[in-house]
Amino acid sequence: MRFIVSACLLGCPCKHDGGTNSDPGVKEFLTGKDYVAFCPEEAGGLPTPRESAEIMGDGRVRTRSGNDVSREYWRGAARALKAARDFGARGAILKERSPSCGIRAVYDGSFHGRVRPGRGVTAAALAEAGLLLFSEDALPEEGLRVDYGEIETKIVAWLRDKIEGAGAKGCVLGLSGGLDSAVVAALAKKACPDSTLAAILPVESSPEDVADAWLVARCLGLETVEINLDQAYRALLATLGAEDGAGDLAAANIKPRLRMAAWYYLAAKHGYLVVGTGNKSEIVTGFFTKHGDAGVDLEPIGSLVKTQVWELARHLGLPEKIIAKRPSAGLWPGQDDEDELGFSYRQLDEYILSGTTDQEAAEKIERAIRRSRHKQEMPPICPL
Repeated sequence: MRFIVSACLLGCPCKHDGGTNSDPGVKEFLTGKDYVAFCPEEAGGLPTPRESAEIMGDGRVRTRSGNDVSREYWRGAARALKAARDFGARGAILKERSPSCGIRAVYDGSFHGRVRPGRGVTAAALAEAGLLLFSEDALPEEGLRVDYGEIETKIVAWLRDKIEGAGAKGCVLGLSGGLDSAVVAALAKKACPDSTLAAILPVESSPEDVADAWLVARCLGLETVEINLDQAYRALLATLGAEDGAGDLAAANIKPRLRMAAWYYLAAKHGYLVVGTGNKSEIVTGFFTKHGDAGVDLEPIGSLVKTQVWELARHLGLPEKIIAKRPSAGLWPGQDDEDELGFSYRQLDEYILSGTTDQEAAEKIERAIRRSRHKQEMPPICPL
């Protein structure tokens, strides 16, 4: 993963007083990683040294003497965002409490060293663009992997080993038209070039999702079957006396459970294992259907957060249409993962990687983890 980093944290004398906020921990973390240093204040046209500034209650940025420097801060934020995009950065390591770079706290406008919850101008722009935000106080975990060639090699070898170790001939996976299944399909095809079966299983699915699934299948040269489960779904709803409607989770969860049954039928017919497409962000929060999309034999990308799956997709050369698509489980028309979760994948991945994110999102994530604990465990057995 590539990072844009506050230049002062790396020893650049661009602090307002001409000093530096050099941080040994940040430097150590960045060893061997790709990053670009950037100072938004200087990029916005402010000199070094310069008068200190803080964000006021009205959202404007003013100096200690009252000069409004908001325009310079906005310009610096825009240029930081362009630099991040030009460099291909997916993460940012910024100076906490700064009116430009504060991630979760900024100075409160009193010029007395007090802080309040909030985000700096540049940090807000980068967050809005979807970059993961970290600071010297909350760095990503040391195990954050950034060599996607190495990740590809490890997963492909792991899949091949698990399939051969089980005495299976190959693997079957569901191809939904989304990012995660496309990434897993590419890796499975590399592990089992002649024995990977992709199953497109629409259940009142959008035509666009089916078309996107076929786009991936053609791109990867996958052996693919399409089996429409609409009739089976409607028949089961009728038998249960259930009504299907947007937001009816009990009915909607039947869809992935029908797909799971189809995967295992195909796997049994071919002597294959079922390969899942769950990522770490979904698994940690329980954002999957129990005995549905989680009903699999192997989870090859289960150690990667969603942001890392996006990075791996680009490394694998998957179609940009798939990479840019908004994440959706497709359980009902217009369903959106982030709307249903109540927080963004950016916030969730920050929390998983550093243990902290925006306070409101962190509380929602922690509740989701607690509520889904039963999904992470085997059914308890009564001790006798």
